[in-house]
Amino acid sequence: MGEDPSGGRKLLVTAVCFAVPLLTFFAALNGYHVSATNAKQFPDTFGVSRAELRFAPLIARIPATAQIGYLTDLDPSSADYSAAFMSAQYALAPRQLSIAGKGAAPEWATGNFSRPVDFAAAGAAHNYEVVADLGTGVVLYRRRSSR
Repeated sequence: MGEDPSGGRKLLVTAVCFAVPLLTFFAALNGYHVSATNAKQFPDTFGVSRAELRFAPLIARIPATAQIGYLTDLDPSSADYSAAFMSAQYALAPRQLSIAGKGAAPEWATGNFSRPVDFAAAGAAHNYEVVADLGTGVVLYRRRSSR
C-alpha cells in the first residue's frame, strides 16, 4: 500500500488557508501606508475639510432633504469658483446644492463668500433675505415671501 494521495493536497489547502489572510493583512498595511503618504504629500487641494468646518453651523439649521441655492462672489469662469462650489456641495451633502438664479428658487440658500461683501444685497439680487451670518463667509438665506 502506498501513501495517502490526499495528504499532500490537505497540506497545500492548509498552507493556502494560512497564506491568504496573511497576504491580505500585509496588503491592507501597505494600502494604509500608501494612503497616509499620499495624504501628507497631497493635502486637501480643494479645501473640502475647511468647507466641512465652515458649513457645519449651516448643516445644523437645514434639513438633510433640503434643496439649497448657492450664492458666491467668485467669478463663475475662475477655477476657484468650481473648487468652492464642489467643496460646498460635498460639505452640505446629502442636501442638494443648486446655483441661485438658475431654475426655481429653493426656499433656502447659502452664501459662500471669499471676502466681505454686502450679504443682504447679494441675497436680495436673487430674492433672498439674510437669516444668519454664520461667519467665515458663510451666510444662510431664506427666500423672500411674496406679499
